[in-house]
Amino acid sequence: MKFVIKLDNCIRQIEHHLLWVLLATIFVILTATVFCRYVLGTPITWTEEFLTMVFTWMVFIGASSALSTHQHIRIDFMLRILPARFDKLAAIAAVFVCLAVFAVLIHFGLKYVHTTWNDLTPMMGVTFGFYTLALPVTSLCAALHIIRICLETGVRTALQSTLEQQNEVEISA
Repeated sequence: MKFVIKLDNCIRQIEHHLLWVLLATIFVILTATVFCRYVLGTPITWTEEFLTMVFTWMVFIGASSALSTHQHIRIDFMLRILPARFDKLAAIAAVFVCLAVFAVLIHFGLKYVHTTWNDLTPMMGVTFGFYTLALPVTSLCAALHIIRICLETGVRTALQSTLEQQNEVEISA
């Protein structure tokens, strides 16, 4: 259990810092692109491909990071319909479904990376595998986040949003 928590802490830190670096990269590249195009009159040709790759990674890392900090949305209409005695069973089912989805995304994401690895982008000549690698890598991170939360606070809270957790604290107080 300690290994999972330490590994997840490390991944959370990497995600946090990468998101800031990727956002700053997008800002700098976009600013340079606009400056070169409209002030210097010479566009930078590779920026669209590069920004697409950076944005792709940023979206997937952001989704995983949001899951780790309970900042995601949750559609809970089924939980509202079910009697309260089925809460724990529904939470267990939701965790298993999420982990199964992540397992499928990892499996087929790796297959997709394998098929795109030899294809190169037209302007930069970089493998498309870097784009597609975002899916299995961040799916693995998201699965680890869910497992860690289950180990620390239990299955019932693993997929709760921050708002739901705050509401429970207010109700119990």
